[in-house]
Amino acid sequence: MTSAPLSVPEGPRSPVTARPAQADPAHTSQSRREGLQELLRVFDRIRVRPTRRSGDIPLPVLRVTGPWEATSAIADTLEERCAGTPCAVLTPPQEPAEGPPAPAPPYSALAAALSEAAKNLAEHASRGEAHLRFPLFAQVQWLLGLHVTEEGHELRDGVRRAMNQRRRQIGAGTEQERRGFWKNVRAYAEGPLPAWAAATAILSAGWADQLTTLFGLCAILAGPVIGSFHVLLLSRNWAGRRRYMWFLRQPYLMPDNRRNQPRDLTGFAVRLLSARDDAAPADPRRPRESAQANDEIERLLVNAFLEDLRQGYERRLWKVWRRVAWARTSYPVMLVIGGDGRLVARVEEVRAATRLADPLLVVVTGPGDAAGAPPSVPARRVSVLAGRPDRAEELWAQWEAELARDRALGSHRVLRIDLEAEDEQAVAKANSVPPEGRPRPLLAHPAIPWLVVAALVTVSLVRVLATATATCGPGIWRASSGECVGVDDGGFVFAPHLAPVLGLIDRQNHAILASGHPYATVVYLGKLTTSGQSQAGAYDPLTDINGELAGIALAQGRLIENNADGSLLQMRVLPANAGADFRYAEDVAREILRRVRDDPTVIGVIGLGESRKQVHAAIQELGRQALPVISTTATFDDLGMRQAEGRYVPSFFPLAPPNIRLASVAAGWARAGVPERKAPPARTAKVFIDATPSDLLGKDLGDKFIAAFGKGATPVRYARAADLEKGITEVCQGVAQPDLVYYAGRTAQFGAFVDAIAKSQCHQLTILANDDVTQYVNDHAPELGGNDRVRVMYVALAPPSTKKDERAVFPPNYGTDFYKRLDGLIQDLGMPKLDRTRLPSPEYAVQAQDAAVALMRAAQEAYSGQGAPSAEDGGPGRVDRGGVLLALENLEEIDGDSGLVKLHGAPDRRHAKDRPILLVAIDPDGRQVVVRQCGKLYAKQVSNPGCLEP
Repeated sequence: MTSAPLSVPEGPRSPVTARPAQADPAHTSQSRREGLQELLRVFDRIRVRPTRRSGDIPLPVLRVTGPWEATSAIADTLEERCAGTPCAVLTPPQEPAEGPPAPAPPYSALAAALSEAAKNLAEHASRGEAHLRFPLFAQVQWLLGLHVTEEGHELRDGVRRAMNQRRRQIGAGTEQERRGFWKNVRAYAEGPLPAWAAATAILSAGWADQLTTLFGLCAILAGPVIGSFHVLLLSRNWAGRRRYMWFLRQPYLMPDNRRNQPRDLTGFAVRLLSARDDAAPADPRRPRESAQANDEIERLLVNAFLEDLRQGYERRLWKVWRRVAWARTSYPVMLVIGGDGRLVARVEEVRAATRLADPLLVVVTGPGDAAGAPPSVPARRVSVLAGRPDRAEELWAQWEAELARDRALGSHRVLRIDLEAEDEQAVAKANSVPPEGRPRPLLAHPAIPWLVVAALVTVSLVRVLATATATCGPGIWRASSGECVGVDDGGFVFAPHLAPVLGLIDRQNHAILASGHPYATVVYLGKLTTSGQSQAGAYDPLTDINGELAGIALAQGRLIENNADGSLLQMRVLPANAGADFRYAEDVAREILRRVRDDPTVIGVIGLGESRKQVHAAIQELGRQALPVISTTATFDDLGMRQAEGRYVPSFFPLAPPNIRLASVAAGWARAGVPERKAPPARTAKVFIDATPSDLLGKDLGDKFIAAFGKGATPVRYARAADLEKGITEVCQGVAQPDLVYYAGRTAQFGAFVDAIAKSQCHQLTILANDDVTQYVNDHAPELGGNDRVRVMYVALAPPSTKKDERAVFPPNYGTDFYKRLDGLIQDLGMPKLDRTRLPSPEYAVQAQDAAVALMRAAQEAYSGQGAPSAEDGGPGRVDRGGVLLALENLEEIDGDSGLVKLHGAPDRRHAKDRPILLVAIDPDGRQVVVRQCGKLYAKQVSNPGCLEP
């Protein structure tokens, strides 16, 4: 309820009374009934609470005087009309049946009356509404009944211990306190509980894309759990320090000197206990101090009682969540029948002293001429409006008209209705008037908070579950193809058969972060999932991606092993999935740039191992922020070219040789033949070109091979594996069988290509394939070597992994232990028993390792050039990304495990220098043998003069 000031008049005022009684006509039974009906209607109008816009009003005391029979009848009628709303009926106390009463302090009678009133008011409430509560009044009562053994200076400590014990109580205490506890639970349940549930629901819905499904559901359920615990805490007998601070702001038992005022509730409790002792009836030597202490305690009891009512009816917009205060449309009524009027006098005294309005409507019935005059306020200062029942409406209208002036100068505090003995018979007939009331506001309905919470929780659940189907984890979302794409930094497993290597990378990431050593973050961007809509289909074993991840894990582990003194920059790896065929590479590139803005440790990207339009777009997107990118096996010449500007992305460093060089070298080997493999020089060639629109490899490489081969090479274009059989049939049914078939396509269709040739009319046909078939050859080498109808050779970008071929390719002084370390990693991860089609591809692994080594070597040079600074927060230093880019452009030659690594060292200043190109044949037992080589496997290797360069 909004508090409104009340003013006590400065000087004496004459009572405002009714007009002098004129020669009233004889009161008939009908006029008496109508007059009483008017009284009941006015009573209803007074106790009906106005809307917030109209504002609460300071209520008067309604005094009904007359013979005992008439006032008793009207009291019963008023009580009946208050059914279902807060109402307390106080009757004169009964004398004890046996013996004189035990000595009690004077304030105990008033305290008992207020306690009875609080109990009655708390028992009645509108249907579905929380009951009124009186925590401040209960605290005063508890303090008055508190007994501590300490005295003097130790009294404060004893009081503090007692209050701490009360604070820790939950449901214990007296029967009345236990009933109050569950009423508090009901009252608070519609406040904190919906608030917590709504808050967690909103947070879960807002952060759904950043949370796992389980965590999102747990967050939603946490709201009701936390809210329930909060409700139990609030429902204790201890109402809370914040509410009890009111005692320090109210005027009673507080010294006038602010310096002497208590600073906490304990200090106030000590003052109350001292006043209680002073008010004890056993000390007749100090009557003045005893009376003064008793008066202060009575005023404090009344003030706490009224303040509880004010807080229960308080309507403020910033407390709109306190629905019950808005739903209470009837003022509480305290019906005092007979008695000496001491309680009513104290209520009016406190109202006048505090000048605060409260929602309590006091109705006094019984004989007497004056009411509501506290002992400390002269009766002549009490303004009384008096008259017969038929003038009740006129009195109320006059009271309302003077309300504005009354609020500033002091209200007419009493409305007196005079009854006669004959009115007793008319009361029962007058009660036929139906009670008036104001309906509860729709938005204050008790179901509204729960409906709102149910809606929020439902929306949050839908959002979390929808996000669970649309997202797979923080930074990872579910694409339209059903794949989980995005950037992971928490060990997310994109595909089950990648789990061992991804798990190893995640464990090594945690070890790096836990070490406290400086590190740089590298993003690996690859196709970590499969799809039925891709060229490879949903059952692609992803041995190439598994191999690249294994190579990166080996590079990461080697840095950890060699960093005993903490001087080497460590490599934290974030796997990023662009989806099958790199379909979502551009979207994931944008997510990587967002990570770059949030994480200054990200220095570059490796991977992007296929020449596709989406990869081209992703490289351009990453190039907008000059983020260094090293592609592993992509060979399209213009993969880093900005077509609109005709300029090359300077931060892109392809590790693999370009198509123009691959096509030229392959065409030279085809023209020269490989006699030791029974492959004669080719004069004619059929070039099978993958014409998939989004694929940049097939068309570009096939056209370049035709141009390099010259006369005798003709294209055969296909878009699906089903088209291959038709094309091969046309080729093999021709007049003359071609000397060679060159395959410029993807590994996914190579098996269908070989099978179609084996079943065709072509015999002893030489197949020369591009480097993309490496994955298929590794998985099916024995079948390819044992096929007598075809001779399969392919161009490789890294040497085979068998020990015999390592010794044949690398001189003793330039050997590599990479493949041995890769076998050890496979052994440690428990993968040796897997089928070879599910093992990491060694050729892809070694190239990915070299890409990671090159990027980290540049990062180490940049970090050392910075002087290895510490971060501003005292943590490990961070590498300047611009320094990494500059170091990559000037990186010295590296004898990598896959061959020479010299980025941007080629004559066009866009590709790597002298990267190895190997021609690999397959023996009948499935062993892969290098039969030709161009480029360098190590820096000091002599170049092959027979290699045709573009």
